[in-house]
Amino acid sequence: MSWSKNFGPLGLFGRALKSAGRVWEPVIKGLTLMFEDTKPEIIFEGDSEFSHITIVEQGGVRTMYLGPTAQEAETSISVADPEAPIFEYPGLMLLALALRPRSRKILMLGLGGGFIPRLCQRYLPEHQLTVVEIDPLVVDLAQVYFGFTPGGNVQVEIADGLDYLTRQPPRSFDQIWLDAFDGDYIPAHLTTKDFLRLSQRSLRAAGLLAQNLHQTRPQHYHRQLGLTAAVFQEPSLLVVGARCANTVVISPNGPPPLPRQPKELVRAVREFGSLIGPYDLEREIRKVTACPTTARPASPNSRP
Repeated sequence: MSWSKNFGPLGLFGRALKSAGRVWEPVIKGLTLMFEDTKPEIIFEGDSEFSHITIVEQGGVRTMYLGPTAQEAETSISVADPEAPIFEYPGLMLLALALRPRSRKILMLGLGGGFIPRLCQRYLPEHQLTVVEIDPLVVDLAQVYFGFTPGGNVQVEIADGLDYLTRQPPRSFDQIWLDAFDGDYIPAHLTTKDFLRLSQRSLRAAGLLAQNLHQTRPQHYHRQLGLTAAVFQEPSLLVVGARCANTVVISPNGPPPLPRQPKELVRAVREFGSLIGPYDLEREIRKVTACPTTARPASPNSRP
């Protein structure tokens, strides 16, 4: 969910020109030009029980930052076109649906501005998405500033993600998407073996866990890969962002194994349907790499 200012709007749009496609190129080019001539305006700043939250608007792009230094973006949208693909990682996360096309019941941990849930409401009405967000203020801000409205096939629960999972019966979900962020990294209690085992318990047979990890924190990133490999017996796939520091790790709860050959991956996407809103899954699937079977050793159950 996070996006470092090192990959900020201007640099991100420049990279996007090469990968977003002709449909979105005029939007991105226009936003890039606007950024060159405008200064950021803070349209909200305040504290919740969990975080300091800042919402900034610049050049027609609205961004939510978590944390006192406002260095990591939680959500970013174009005000004129809220579906413009400013962030790359949602397309990486949505690939999980193509890899298990019979999935219907999804749990998402972390709301942010509600960009992915909005896509699910519009383009995936047959999928039931439950979003768990710990911070009520984030839910309010997503509705006021980012155009998200719960309802239809998307419901929101105000709760801690780990507590929520603990209360669910075994085999409750086809997929679990970890997209939580606390202004620094994924909350520590969602990066443990206990969390991964609980996710495994909560997934149905052949279900998938998709984790949005950030390579800006290499120690945490490699540790989470190691923990995931230790808990999930079937090999995972890594979907590595080409213009962001995000990597989505997709781990099956059991057989059948995920396709690994490029032709098999492309075939899976084409059978599911290549487009979800602004994201071309056939392009995104080419960013898949196999997760190493031997990751760096992971010890201790708490994040360093």
